[in-house]
Amino acid sequence: MLATDVKISIIIPVYNSEKYLEQCLDSVINQSLKDIEIICINDGSTDESYQILEDYSKKDNRIIIISQDNQGISVARNQGIKKAVGEYIAFLDSDDYMALDYCEKLYNRGKETNSDIVVCENIYSIRKKKIRLFLKMDKNIETCSLKEKFECLYLPDFCYVWNKIYKRESIKNIQFKGMYWEDIYYTCEVLELCNKLSVATGASYYYRFNNNSVSRTYSNAHMYFYYKALAFFYDFMNKHELDIDVSSYRKVKKIKILGIPVFKTKRVYFKTQYYIFNIMFFSRITIP
Repeated sequence: MLATDVKISIIIPVYNSEKYLEQCLDSVINQSLKDIEIICINDGSTDESYQILEDYSKKDNRIIIISQDNQGISVARNQGIKKAVGEYIAFLDSDDYMALDYCEKLYNRGKETNSDIVVCENIYSIRKKKIRLFLKMDKNIETCSLKEKFECLYLPDFCYVWNKIYKRESIKNIQFKGMYWEDIYYTCEVLELCNKLSVATGASYYYRFNNNSVSRTYSNAHMYFYYKALAFFYDFMNKHELDIDVSSYRKVKKIKILGIPVFKTKRVYFKTQYYIFNIMFFSRITIP
């Protein structure tokens, strides 16, 4: 395949992903859109991940393997961006997978609307082998408004980079910064610099809640960096005077007795707070 024929470059950072890597790669090599390249960055894996990549590359010449010492997901993604030649770029985590028509639906939507970013409508979560629809955007939208682009993504909790495709010319000079919660920083920069965003209806991405991943590690240090990223996000909102309703993230459930609220729970980002007579008595980290 000539470089000019590549419609989407799929960038997959790989680190010790042997348990899920085959399902991930199967979903990519069997995409209904065939004009793709699959850039796998082996980030110093110590398990059988590299051998799995080698085996798959022998079956499919669209797979490109880049090996490096363990330097983290940001460096791996940046390496992939440098190597990519596709019209669009997609990011895929090595423990996740795509619906088989994912690339086709996002690419066609991008061409139809001349969008710099196309967002997947459905995100399915996988936890303990159970799959459920985690986010359905339900918005057949295309917009150049920075405010509407942010609202469309249900931010800040959905500042993920993996449920989207990006026009390569629009992001080729934007780098991941190597910070915890790097997706929040990257998404803010990309949405500011890119022009049009649209949503691809019916496209589905399957995200695995992997308790061993960095983003699922809820130590005090990691939560510090999470709230630091949130502070950056809200500073960004204030800088651009974007008044965005995030009330959907503050989900409240109430129990009333004789019409009087006695007990309620409030979901605020990754924390669930518990109240009796409107007095909070307990708060804990909650994995969605």
